[in-house]
Amino acid sequence: MNLIVRAATEADLPRVVELLDQIDESMYPRRDDAGQAARLSVFRRIAADPLQHLLVAEDDGRTVGTVHLIVIRHFSRTCKPSGLLESMVVAEAYRRKGVGAALLREAQRLALEAGCYKLALSSNLARRGAHRFYSRLGWKRTHYGFSVEPTAR
Repeated sequence: MNLIVRAATEADLPRVVELLDQIDESMYPRRDDAGQAARLSVFRRIAADPLQHLLVAEDDGRTVGTVHLIVIRHFSRTCKPSGLLESMVVAEAYRRKGVGAALLREAQRLALEAGCYKLALSSNLARRGAHRFYSRLGWKRTHYGFSVEPTAR
């Protein structure tokens, strides 16, 4: 395998969308597709934002994994930012081959470079294999996570 991790480009978007479709979102109802124009607009905003990094892992020219790092500024005693990972997915045929670990290493490097005091992610309770993977890499289960779909009241 000839793996590299790099910033995503517009050319990567169709494959990134394919990868994201592999995430089990059984906790949430299937949502409508926003469409190519909306995805491109969001991608361009992410790419222009120094506090966001959409990464891809590539093996011999094929995009095989992705993760989105968001650096969050905090108003706290230290005013240090934290990093949040979203949409981590590796193509099924490439799992257990170091792709996810490489994506996380690069996300950690970028978070450290941004001065983050921590890097966090959430994972669906049903994804036990993913939980074992994160634990093997030194990630610790430190919080309970809660989520809700916003509704008008």
